[in-house]
Amino acid sequence: MRTILLIPALAALVAQPLTAQDPPERRQQLQQEVMRRFTENYRAQAGLDDEQAARFEETARQSMEHRTATLQRERQLWMAVQGQMRPGVAADEDSLRTLMAALIDVQQERVDRAREEMVMYGEFLTPIQQAQLMLSLRRLQHQMEGARMRQRRQPGMQ
Repeated sequence: MRTILLIPALAALVAQPLTAQDPPERRQQLQQEVMRRFTENYRAQAGLDDEQAARFEETARQSMEHRTATLQRERQLWMAVQGQMRPGVAADEDSLRTLMAALIDVQQERVDRAREEMVMYGEFLTPIQQAQLMLSLRRLQHQMEGARMRQRRQPGMQ
């Protein structure tokens, strides 16, 4: 199950470290560059032919767009939860119940979408290529987590 969630993690990992520091145009440019480099590296590693590469790029682009919208919705929900939990202000239990249910729905949507993407990738990637994709995404995830941790350790970056 963990590997199935790595494709959605790509969008999250690319977006999160940049959110606070960069204007939206720069953030989008950096996201596109990371995606381009990842796609190029994966294409070479997996030995994709031109048709597979084109389908992979389109599927990955659609996935990124969907994930970005999902992450934005999730961030808004978490901000609303935080708004309800302010010290000295009584939280509205009905609102919290609704917000928490919506957060669970977003998580379920991510899992469902990851399953759909695996089916889509299975239409043009071999099982070996899919495994290579999952391993590549896992390595990217570790690299991004490491970069995020190093960034947090820098003075003035919290």
